[in-house]
Amino acid sequence: MEFWNRLEEVRERYDVLRHPFYLRWSEGTLKLDELAHYSGQYRHAVVALADATAVAARSEEAGPNAPELSDHAAEEAAHVQLWDEFVLTVGGDVAAAPSPETRDCAAVWAGDDSRAFLDTLVAMHTIESTQPAISTTKQDGLARHYGIPSVTYFEVHRQRDVEHAEAVRGLIEPRRAGADEDALIATAEDVLRANWRLLDGVDAACRD
Repeated sequence: MEFWNRLEEVRERYDVLRHPFYLRWSEGTLKLDELAHYSGQYRHAVVALADATAVAARSEEAGPNAPELSDHAAEEAAHVQLWDEFVLTVGGDVAAAPSPETRDCAAVWAGDDSRAFLDTLVAMHTIESTQPAISTTKQDGLARHYGIPSVTYFEVHRQRDVEHAEAVRGLIEPRRAGADEDALIATAEDVLRANWRLLDGVDAACRD
């Protein structure tokens, strides 16, 4: 099966919009303190994506794409502040310590300088290609059930991550020749499973 179709199957398999926590968000059955707890935990994932993009930008393999990736990394770093605005809106803690599940997710998302450049690009694409639908669903739930008509972070990511995902796909495609596509798909699975586990941790903490 063609690589991008395989990647789409992975995204479908680990669609976090089917996670119980996000289902409760859409239904309006989360309490505000649950949203607050989530916001402090997911902040670590937002930072991790910015870190991953920065790792890609400084890779020697970035070559002529380094300036583009540097701009991308700067934008993701700026988005942490947008997330912090949401954290404060729902009464969360921007300095919340990560749960074990959150810490593991952040580590998988961020990677480090030892992760292959192409794997980092696949991780970035996998995360960003899922964000427009997730952001739309979250924003709609906030407006419908929680009296929060607009959150800048979600409004930005409805569209901006469509563009980011397309741009990163354009960086991946010419580099796929000779790559271990099974390993790249495994990277995508790791990223999405880690997100699901983060939500497991948040959901469990909220129900205790």
